[in-house]
Amino acid sequence: MRDFYATMAQVLPVLLLALIWESRYLQELRGEDRVTRRDDPANGVRFWTKPRVRIYGFTAAGAIVVTTALCFLVLAGALHDGVWLRVAVMCGLALALTSLLFRICVELIKATR
Repeated sequence: MRDFYATMAQVLPVLLLALIWESRYLQELRGEDRVTRRDDPANGVRFWTKPRVRIYGFTAAGAIVVTTALCFLVLAGALHDGVWLRVAVMCGLALALTSLLFRICVELIKATR
């Protein structure tokens, strides 16, 4: 099982980098005007307003960092492997991959519009 945690400790930070800093996502977000659909029925966003994107970004990044820290703690011998720990690490991985897939889909739709 140490290979599982070692692999996750390497993969999760790479996914975090891909989500947050890669592809100039933060620069594009800073430049966007994300008004609600109520204020701009033609071009407004339905759900992902900037405050919601901020909360989700902090939550997802925090969860991935905590998951990575759990992997390091197992590798250091401070935590013992258990089903609950593997489930927690897999949930962190699922969150990262789902967020990345969503971002890819949105960027593809935007680029091919």
